[in-house]
Amino acid sequence: MTIETFPSTAQPRRLLLDIFSSSLGELIEQAQANVVQVRREGRGAGTGVVWDGKGGIVTNHHVVDGAGTKIHVELHDGRVLEARVVDSDPTLDVALLNVPEDNLTAAPVGDSSRLRVGELVFAIGHPFGQRGVVTAGIVSALSKVKMRNTNQQIEYIKSAVRLLPGNSGGPLLNAQGQVVGINAMIMGGDLSVAIPSNEVSNWLAQLPQTRITLGVQIQPTELPANIRQELANGQTLGLLVVGIIAGGLAEQAGVLVGDVLLDIANKPLHDVATLRAVLAQNSTQEMIRLRVLRGGVVQEIDVALTAQEQAA
Repeated sequence: MTIETFPSTAQPRRLLLDIFSSSLGELIEQAQANVVQVRREGRGAGTGVVWDGKGGIVTNHHVVDGAGTKIHVELHDGRVLEARVVDSDPTLDVALLNVPEDNLTAAPVGDSSRLRVGELVFAIGHPFGQRGVVTAGIVSALSKVKMRNTNQQIEYIKSAVRLLPGNSGGPLLNAQGQVVGINAMIMGGDLSVAIPSNEVSNWLAQLPQTRITLGVQIQPTELPANIRQELANGQTLGLLVVGIIAGGLAEQAGVLVGDVLLDIANKPLHDVATLRAVLAQNSTQEMIRLRVLRGGVVQEIDVALTAQEQAA
């Protein structure tokens, strides 16, 4: 009796898996070099992505919101650099940081419009301070969300990658190692939400090359009850000045450390994003009026506006 035999497929399959696993490991190792840890007040607050080699780092707005300028990033090689917030958008939940280093390796950015449901994706971040943790999943859905106070719709990426506190601001990668999203939050306990890379790129492209800045280091603070009553506009927070940048507009106008910024151009100030937005909107004006709380007394200060290269 003759027994017919067939070539085994186990060995080729194993070889393909080995090649895939090795390639995937190299891809993740390269991607980790572009991921930084964003620290706020000495604590690990989130993750960031090197977006350009001249020091531009993208993260979430909520990672740096309320942090003033006391932000540091730790690079993949262990160096810790002070970072400043160039701009941020609380609605899109994205922020641009800059560090004094012009020789960084930027992450490759992919076209998020080419993503498809079921596609394999990876997340890199620093959950609970653990460096470079990688999780994998598939794209679960691409959902459009109407933005607040506008008719614009943004398409967010929902995926099955696992995110934990500390992952915010980190990259969502496709199987080619390209950044296709910035991880932002967890929805329903099991779905992770990311901001598409195309939306991030569009937001970065519309940022002004020069901007009006006061030259202050600030942080939100609660207003005393009597001041809330005096303002009579429902405002509960102001911006406490904790530092003054030498030569800046605030120093020239006479703003002091310890002042609380209440409003600018009659716009109540409760966060850094509002201050930057009002300054940008009034960039063509020669003067702008600032109301501050100093020694328990509300005062008005006129600030001469000058465009500057850096934000503060």
